[in-house]
Amino acid sequence: MHDIVTGAKSVEDARAYYAKEFGDYRRKKPTPYMEKLRFNQQERGAADPDFRVLTDEDLAQAKREGEQRG
Repeated sequence: MHDIVTGAKSVEDARAYYAKEFGDYRRKKPTPYMEKLRFNQQERGAADPDFRVLTDEDLAQAKREGEQRG
């Protein structure tokens, strides 16, 4: 979304990139856009600033549960 708002990507480019990144996630390849929000540090005053809600242990536990499901 941020790339569209700032003009870095067109809607079509963003959709194509999302499809590629989602496929890469399934292929267990790097997915940089799924790692964090894409706001610059200089953009203060955002209505919804990014902050972490899951700990490393939360993520590890979810991964273990997923692996147990097969």
